[in-house]
Amino acid sequence: MKLYPLMANLEGRTVLVVGGGTVATRKVKALLDTGAEIRVVSPAFTDEIRSLIDEKKIRGFQRNFTPSDLDGVSLVFAATDDPALNESISREAKARNIPVNDVTNPEQCGFFVPSHIRRGDLILAISTSGKSPALAKWLRQKIEEEIGREYEILTEWMGIIRDYLLAHGYSHEQIRNLSEALLRKELVENLRSNDKAALSKALEAAFRSALNHGVPPDLATSLGVS
Repeated sequence: MKLYPLMANLEGRTVLVVGGGTVATRKVKALLDTGAEIRVVSPAFTDEIRSLIDEKKIRGFQRNFTPSDLDGVSLVFAATDDPALNESISREAKARNIPVNDVTNPEQCGFFVPSHIRRGDLILAISTSGKSPALAKWLRQKIEEEIGREYEILTEWMGIIRDYLLAHGYSHEQIRNLSEALLRKELVENLRSNDKAALSKALEAAFRSALNHGVPPDLATSLGVS
């Protein structure tokens, strides 16, 4: 199985989770920050899912799955503990060309949810194509030791700088050159130690080497290093 990696924008889309146990709970919690409308269908729910329903963060339907539950749905998780039911859900979803993840049968999956690390807008995803979730989890834990909150700040900064340069008429080549100049080991180390003086010096050096001028004062203020 050769997978093609994608990042999905689920904002405003409906995602169906069929199942109300531990696995379904993990799927629901991972979806909460995506902006999706989350529907959960199951005869029983964990306390966590019940709380989310009561808080109106998700919609819950305490009953058995029916094919009509797929109406208007963009993505499906077949997350029950019954392989035969999950297979049936998968068939119904595929008949409607809806991507489905069958938690009990990787070969039936139209997509996988990789083990991932999130630092703000930075997402690092690890997949073994369904062959070993344990290996993906182990690798994630190893990488998490190296990727701290400084990378969240770095991602935010890179976005602020890029937006600023685009708004002020800089070319894509100039933006690329500056981005490459910024992505140096010392900048990450300065962010990790929150050394404002060193950060200001590193930014200034990158701007002068790539754009032949210093950091604009209003941009420095936006970055919090003025």
